[in-house]
Amino acid sequence: MYPLNKFAPALASSSLSQRCHDTISQMVCAFAVQDIDVIMGLFAEDATYCDIRGNGQSGGEYHGKAAIRKAFVRQFHLAGTHSYELPTIVANGQTVFASWTLVLGNAHDPAAARFDGVDQFALDEDARVILKKAWLKGQPRLARKVMARNPLVALRHSVYAFFPDNACQ
Repeated sequence: MYPLNKFAPALASSSLSQRCHDTISQMVCAFAVQDIDVIMGLFAEDATYCDIRGNGQSGGEYHGKAAIRKAFVRQFHLAGTHSYELPTIVANGQTVFASWTLVLGNAHDPAAARFDGVDQFALDEDARVILKKAWLKGQPRLARKVMARNPLVALRHSVYAFFPDNACQ
């Protein structure tokens, strides 16, 4: 795949880092439009997602693509119309960080609620996500906004929204 010379390891490493960056760039774009199929296509089968909610050191943990998909679909329903803006993605080998701003509602509306967040990713040799850890500022405010915007959906998912310890069971 790479020329057999003294620069081959550096080229391979640089290429893997770029592929990992590209994977997360695709993920950020897919999250912005809630394209669950594209998102899940970027995860390895045995991946782990550490949610912003939960009392463990890493929040609630979801293992495997089926559990991760269920968590993301639930979050999309809770948030309603939303997007992400101002993404910054930094890759160093197979570790990638993405910072972003979650916008509830229309991104063109200056009054739309905004929340800053960051994700840390670990990717495998195929540039598939094996670990996603999420952090989000303003969680109490977000919970109030979600409840006000979408009370029936929020109540339906109240175990997750208000009792995160039970979310992984």
